[in-house]
Amino acid sequence: MVIHMGKNIVVYITADDKRVLGGDPLTLLVKDPNQKKEFTVELARALRADAVQLKSGDYILITQD
Repeated sequence: MVIHMGKNIVVYITADDKRVLGGDPLTLLVKDPNQKKEFTVELARALRADAVQLKSGDYILITQD
């Protein structure tokens, strides 16, 4: 029996409205850098997800299957 454990990007958080696209994953626009970081931490905790900051300053929240 093979069990596939994958990762899913569930939320993308950005301050750049040009990177907000429809579809999956949910993309949230948060302009204030401090608010963006706090929101990311709180949402990651609520979703039991890992938060990763990208070089662009955006965040992605990742969950395990």
